[in-house]
Amino acid sequence: MLGQDWSSQWDRVGRRLDDVRTLYGRAPGGTDAAIDAVLSFFETVHHLKDWLTNDQASGVLTADVHDLLDGSPTLKLCADLANGAKHFKLDPTRRAQTGDHSTTIAENDVVVFVGTGASAHRFRTASGGTPRDVLEVAEEAVNEWRGFLSARNLI
Repeated sequence: MLGQDWSSQWDRVGRRLDDVRTLYGRAPGGTDAAIDAVLSFFETVHHLKDWLTNDQASGVLTADVHDLLDGSPTLKLCADLANGAKHFKLDPTRRAQTGDHSTTIAENDVVVFVGTGASAHRFRTASGGTPRDVLEVAEEAVNEWRGFLSARNLI
């Protein structure tokens, strides 16, 4: 796509993670823009699997990616949030999911910096009865992918 390879998606994952980090500090815009940024992160990190397996130069096999996703509660949660954002609801036949079809971003704490047009957000997911901080999930997901890519000498 557009002369890019799998590493372009990996770079994009880093930029979307930076966007989520920014939301937790002070970012322009309101809650809708913040939710868009969070969902964009989950879609981007989840679709790294497709970029890796569709780019033959990566040398990554579909089975290797499935092993990573199937063994990671964090990446399964990312898959649920990405697929829910893309398809409106979760499909019980999809791989790499938590099994909780009500997985969602359930809570949002916001601080509004009056008169500045900026706010700070903290989101939590709800899945399997365990709430998790969105930034914590995002950081952990990137670290899992980083370990996977490093083990294959791709980064």
